[in-house]
Amino acid sequence: MVRETDWSKWQRTPRGWVRVPPPGCPAGHRWTTSGPGRPSERFVTCGCTVDRHHTLWVCPTCGMHCAEGCTDPDLWAGTTVSSGIVGSRRGVV
Repeated sequence: MVRETDWSKWQRTPRGWVRVPPPGCPAGHRWTTSGPGRPSERFVTCGCTVDRHHTLWVCPTCGMHCAEGCTDPDLWAGTTVSSGIVGSRRGVV
């Protein structure tokens, strides 16, 4: 299965193409597309969708882990997210 790339979620930088993060985390911290306010990007495997993979954004202010397109953070695979990230530090964007 070939995935269609949604280029509206990407931006061109001098270093190449990077994903555009959502505007902020559920705790109310705003994110920027570059610099120190940009969240770090990871991936998490989850059982809430058929695709099973979500982009995971980590808030630089509070450390909240937010999965893009996820409907249930409780279904995250323990092998793809740190063990210390409990339910209160998981969110969706």
